[in-house]
Amino acid sequence: MHEYSVASELVHALLPTVEAIDGRVVSVFLKKGELRILSDTALRNAFEILAEGTELAGARLEIESIPVRVTCPSCGYAGPVERLSDPAFHFAVPILSCPSCEAEVEIQTGRELYVDRLSVQAAAPEST
Repeated sequence: MHEYSVASELVHALLPTVEAIDGRVVSVFLKKGELRILSDTALRNAFEILAEGTELAGARLEIESIPVRVTCPSCGYAGPVERLSDPAFHFAVPILSCPSCEAEVEIQTGRELYVDRLSVQAAAPEST
C-alpha cells in the first residue's frame, strides 16, 4: 500500500517539529496534487495508525486537493485540463495534452505533496 509508506514518511518528518511544540497537534493540513494517485481515505487511516503512541496521536489529517494546471508552449494556453471519465477508473483521469491545440503541455500544478500547516491546541497553563 503506497499510502502507508507516504504516511510513514509524513509522521517521521513531522515528529521532530511537533515534539518541540508546547501543546497538542489537532490537525495536519496536507496539500496533495491531483496527479498524486493516493486514496485520501487510505492515507488518513495509515496516518492515524502510524501516529498512535507519538506526539501526533489523535491529530486529524486534512487533505486539500490541488487541481492540474498546465501551460502549452505551442499555443500559449494556460489553465486546467480536460478529464476522461469512465466508471472503471473510479475517478476522472486528467488528459495531459493541450485542450486548445492537443500539443504536449508543461505541468504547472498537480504534482504537489506537502504539509501546508499544523493546527495546535495550546497546552493548558499549569496550576500552582
